Amino acid sequence: MSTGKITENKTQHDAVIEVKDVTKNFVVGKNTIQALKKVDLVVSATDFMVIFGPSGCGKSTLLNIILGLDKPTAGEVEIRGKKINLMSEDERAAFRAEKIGMVYQMPYWIKSLNVLENVSLPLLVRGLSQGQSLIRAKEVLADLNLSDFSGQFPTQLSGGQQQRVGLARAIVTNPWILMADEPTGNLDSKSGEDIMKLFLELNKKHKRTIVLVTHNEDYWNFGNRRVEMSDGEIIEDKRHG
Repeated sequence: MSTGKITENKTQHDAVIEVKDVTKNFVVGKNTIQALKKVDLVVSATDFMVIFGPSGCGKSTLLNIILGLDKPTAGEVEIRGKKINLMSEDERAAFRAEKIGMVYQMPYWIKSLNVLENVSLPLLVRGLSQGQSLIRAKEVLADLNLSDFSGQFPTQLSGGQQQRVGLARAIVTNPWILMADEPTGNLDSKSGEDIMKLFLELNKKHKRTIVLVTHNEDYWNFGNRRVEMSDGEIIEDKRHG
């Protein structure tokens, strides 16, 4: 893959993400639901962190707060020393676009655009020319063996192929960090394993920090860090590999 390489500042702390005493409450009618309870988490540059837990345990809420898609009720989140929770909505959106690649369970497409055009979109948003964006998108699709699908529409592809295109779109901006929310949730076991192997390659070979949320315990061993959640709390954080 020609996904580029992050240049690390050796004077910086190894932590790229720091979640500090984060609580998140949701008010439903007259009731307050505590989705996260004083969560602390440090993600290092070399981590491929797999966050595991049942539905409703708070793992997706935690991911959204790290991404800045939601704000904590209390506590703070720092990414490379930048306090995400103190940024404005526009500042958080610009930070995500430049520094973080995101992969979701269901890729969202502009249906009138083909695969190549969909993958190039994040670069257009960042101000690159259409020509530059398409060249870079072609390179990334070639790296993932998806060149043959460039002219097709994403919805014409299988679920596994669509998720690989979604991953191409996530890495086209050469982000520091990749974050994934149930990226294999709608895939068969073979396609899911193929996607996990791509994440592993991006972590090991291309030095990407990866935080991946899943309910599937089978994927724990792909990462070098296992974080298990239950009822809004981290109950186990184990490094291996």
